[in-house]
Amino acid sequence: MSHRRRLSALAALLLLASFGVGSAESATPIATFVAPATGIVSVLQTGSFRVSWTIGEGAAVTATTIVVQTSRPTGVHGCDIRWLPVSVSAVTGTSYQIDGLLPNRCYRFLVRLTTSAGTQTVTSWPIIPAPGGMGATATFTNPFIDGVVAYETTARIGWAQRDTFGSAIVSRSLAEQSATAIAGSCTGVTWSSPVKVAFTGSTVDRTLQRSHCYRYLLTLQDAAGFRSQLTSGAMLVAGGLPDWTGNFDLYRPEAFATQATITWCVAAASQMMLNVILGQSDVSRSSQATYIAYGQANDGANYPSGTGPAGWVAMLNRYGGSTYSVQRFTDGDSALKAAATRMRLTNKPVGMLVWAGRHAWVMTGFSATADPATTSDFTITAVSVSGPLYPRPLNSSGYDLPPDTQLTPAQLARYFVKYYDSYVKTWNGGYVLIVP
Repeated sequence: MSHRRRLSALAALLLLASFGVGSAESATPIATFVAPATGIVSVLQTGSFRVSWTIGEGAAVTATTIVVQTSRPTGVHGCDIRWLPVSVSAVTGTSYQIDGLLPNRCYRFLVRLTTSAGTQTVTSWPIIPAPGGMGATATFTNPFIDGVVAYETTARIGWAQRDTFGSAIVSRSLAEQSATAIAGSCTGVTWSSPVKVAFTGSTVDRTLQRSHCYRYLLTLQDAAGFRSQLTSGAMLVAGGLPDWTGNFDLYRPEAFATQATITWCVAAASQMMLNVILGQSDVSRSSQATYIAYGQANDGANYPSGTGPAGWVAMLNRYGGSTYSVQRFTDGDSALKAAATRMRLTNKPVGMLVWAGRHAWVMTGFSATADPATTSDFTITAVSVSGPLYPRPLNSSGYDLPPDTQLTPAQLARYFVKYYDSYVKTWNGGYVLIVP
């Protein structure tokens, strides 16, 4: 029997196996598992899985504990009936991230809910992580992680998918869950039952409600029978924009990153922007290496050591930026007004191609005579910028001022000049920005 046929047969056995699992103490459980979904065996290829469930309406849950159990897989019944505990954890909310899952082991999850009526335990169906290199998989690009905040009521939900086994993905489904935010947060919310969402490709635009939380459930299955269930991060749609004070600045010292090599300015600028968007403080070389590799694979050119505007957009949108695009302007003033408007509406920073396109800066703030979110009749009086070459001295392969330096438009004009690129000439002769 060929390698592929053996794997297909194993997948079929796993998917056809039945397990008598459910509530240990009640015929009507107050919780329902969303992932892993009831009634199927999920065959995963990663070492991580987000367990999630919904709580029935009116159930007053005061405490939640999750127990992770493991057993051996079998070729006849799917999983051995002898389950051993792996961990016990207190949980806030209705989801739990489990990491370090071993391939070819069975796992299931017991959620113990404490209510005024006593304690009830609900048991999930099993999951079986497959060996590395098997099965359909994906990573959400938006919502990328828990804690993402959207300030517009239209959001692009997206993911990057692949089949690491080499067999085509034959089935895909996407579902949306929502919840009313609690004190401006998604922590501890009660998620609704999943609602299927129609989509094509690997993105879908959704119109969302303010002061609500959203997360997404993606199921993929390939021709070999391997199935993956993935849960996105939880995203809050803010109740409104922050108050306008005349000044706007997203800069955090912990978000600033210095480029690891002289040619990785776009990677470091992306790292800063994603730090701002995702609330992170990542300054690692390894992340910059990941970003530059992805950018170079998607920039449509053959840059010898860095990447261009298309690569910058690709890395931002792959790793949590969601909806960035390259925009070209005929003059610097209109570029700055457009940047300020989008920053104000999205609460995201803007990428700036300076030094005729040879270097990348991040625009983290601005001052204006009126609120760009409410009028087009305003003038930019200053911008705040951060360049990843800092703290290299200006006379030693350096170019950048200290982080969050404020410049007038006239001062900025020394750096922000018309773009020129000998590789990709699409944006030559204009002022180029990476805009959310």
